[in-house]
Amino acid sequence: MDSLPPPPVLAPPPAPAGRDAAPAPEGRTAYVYAPGDIYPRTAEERRLCGEASTPDWAYLTGLVGLDAGAIAIASLGALSNSTSLPARFVGPVAIGITWGATVGGAWLAVPKCSPEWVGEAPREGTMRSTWPVALSLALLAGATAPVINAIVSGYDTSSPWSTFEREMHIVAAGLAGFGGAFIPYLLPPRTWAAARELDRIRFGTDGRGTYFIGYFGEL
Repeated sequence: MDSLPPPPVLAPPPAPAGRDAAPAPEGRTAYVYAPGDIYPRTAEERRLCGEASTPDWAYLTGLVGLDAGAIAIASLGALSNSTSLPARFVGPVAIGITWGATVGGAWLAVPKCSPEWVGEAPREGTMRSTWPVALSLALLAGATAPVINAIVSGYDTSSPWSTFEREMHIVAAGLAGFGGAFIPYLLPPRTWAAARELDRIRFGTDGRGTYFIGYFGEL
């Protein structure tokens, strides 16, 4: 008798359908999304993707206006020839900040979503990261801001600037341009804000509607 195999274990009967059926676990969705489901799934996703699929022209126009204002400030003779040293640095810093914001913000204001392709992170998390692009644009802004400032201010032999002060104008414009490139991430355009909200909605769920933890390299 000991050599006989153990009796089979019977599976519990299925739950009855109808009002007595057990409710679905919290956090689960009734629809299982396939990997090829690349279109917006809900009305909210369609709205966000629509906002992120067209350039934010108002934001871009505002950046150009800020550049024009900074150039006007730097061109004021009362500031460039002032006897106050901090006043003579207003122009380079203003040009650096606005130019950096333009270089960094112009990339954020272009379309960030397509109604025909809405991606999402895989189960283990996405490996794509935005900080390399942000850092590259900040370096570009820091390198070109002194050039813009030199074009605006020119070289006036009658100005009270010393050689050391001219060198510090280059440093001030470069540092301001580098830092200004990150300002649009604090005051993002409509396209970037909508794309980030769409990522927030989709990140954290897999195809079964359950939550997971993974590496998400976004700035």
